[in-house]
Amino acid sequence: MNKQEYVVLLNFLKSGLSTRQLDKLLGHTNSRGWLSWDILKKYKLRNSDKGKLFLYSTAQSKQIISLLVKEKKDDYINELIKIHQPNNLKKYKNTFVIADSEKSFYNILSGETRNIIRDFFNPEKKLIGRCQFKDCNNKGQIDTVHFSKDRPQIFIECAKINKDNFKKGLFKFDVYKTMMCFLQSHFQNKTICFLCKKHHNEFHKKEKEGKNQLREFKRKIIF
Repeated sequence: MNKQEYVVLLNFLKSGLSTRQLDKLLGHTNSRGWLSWDILKKYKLRNSDKGKLFLYSTAQSKQIISLLVKEKKDDYINELIKIHQPNNLKKYKNTFVIADSEKSFYNILSGETRNIIRDFFNPEKKLIGRCQFKDCNNKGQIDTVHFSKDRPQIFIECAKINKDNFKKGLFKFDVYKTMMCFLQSHFQNKTICFLCKKHHNEFHKKEKEGKNQLREFKRKIIF
């Protein structure tokens, strides 16, 4: 596996980039994705395998890819996923929280959700390398910003489907299942964008001004 192949495999399996995006990443601006597709075929990967390592850290993704390239066989990525569970979620296994509501549960893990999203999207942020607001070329301090739903909303939606009644007025929340759902929800298109401090602050300002103002602002964010 050469460096070019590694870039394609990592950004296809973890970041979920399309073959067109991958070719652009390799410097082929006018390509339709055939160059990257040839690499994916070489290692028996299909389009349905895109993002299969999304839940994994970059370090663990690299380890799995190093195993993948040693055996070029169909569905090998699925075999590896079954054997190697995401290390960054292991600490939540068999952990439960007793709370009176999803909001109370979120308040307990608010800092945890912020940190895991920051670390999770740091490689993609480095890849993009600039503010995504139209005509802004700021490459300084770039923030990871929730585009469609905010972080508490995503977490609370996941908590609702991963809870059991405990006793009157209290619920038992499965931390592992909730955090897995929380991260998986970020694989949807336009969940996260990257903005400089100025446009990040403006984003939140528009949220307070109203839906129409926020909608107009979002139209100027380029994915």
